[in-house]
Amino acid sequence: MATISNGSAARPTATEGAAYVEVPLENATPKEQKSSRHKKCHIKKLLSEAALFFALLLIVGAIILHTRQKSHFGRMNIGRGTKLKQQQKENATDIILPLEVVTAPAVAALSTELVNEDCLECIAATITGNKPGMCGKSPCGIYRIYRPYWQDAARTVQAAGVEDYESCVLNSDCAAAIVRGYMKTYPVDCDGDGVIGCKDHIMLHLLGPTGCVTNPLKAIFQARMDECLRVKAVE
Repeated sequence: MATISNGSAARPTATEGAAYVEVPLENATPKEQKSSRHKKCHIKKLLSEAALFFALLLIVGAIILHTRQKSHFGRMNIGRGTKLKQQQKENATDIILPLEVVTAPAVAALSTELVNEDCLECIAATITGNKPGMCGKSPCGIYRIYRPYWQDAARTVQAAGVEDYESCVLNSDCAAAIVRGYMKTYPVDCDGDGVIGCKDHIMLHLLGPTGCVTNPLKAIFQARMDECLRVKAVE
C-alpha cells in the first residue's frame, strides 16, 4: 500500500484495486478453484439440456408436418382411385387389343374355331405336363388358369359353371372353354409367321397377348411344346 509524506495511508488506485480482486485461478485457493469449475460445469449442462430440448422440438415438429402431408396426399390418392375405378367400370365391356393383335389373320380367325383337342392337350402338356397345377396356394387345373386369365375369357364364354372360378378351372369342359375363349379374345400371331396356329396358342397361354410377341418361352416350356407338337403333328 502506498504512503504519503505525512505518514497517512493513501487510498488504492483503480488499477491497484483490480489487481487485488482478479486473482488467477492457479493462485486461488482449492475451494475457489472447485467453485469455479462447478459453475462452468453447471453452465455446460444447461447449454446441453437446452440443445437437446430444441432438437426434440424440431423432431416433433417434423413428425407433425409429415403426418399432415401424408394425410393430405392420401385424400388425393383416394380421389384418383375412385375416378379410376369408375372409368374401369364404364369400360368393363371393352376389349383393348395390343397393336400387333390387329392383323388380317387375327381378324379372320375371330369367326373360326381356334383351338382343337390336340392343341388343348399340347397346351396342358407344355404348362403342367398334363398334371393338375397350382396358382399360388389354390389348385387351378391342368391348364393352370389364373384368375385374371379366367376373367378375360369368361365374358365371352357360355359354359356350365363358368361364373365360378374355383370350380370352372378344375372342370375339364369348363376349363377347355375358358382356354378357347381366351384364344378367341386375343388372336395373336405370336411367332410372326403370318399364321395363327397351335404354337401361337401355347405361347399366348403362357406369356399373354403382348408377352408372347416380345419374349421367348423358357427352355423347359419350349422343349415340352416342341415335343408335343411333333407327336401330335400339329403346327
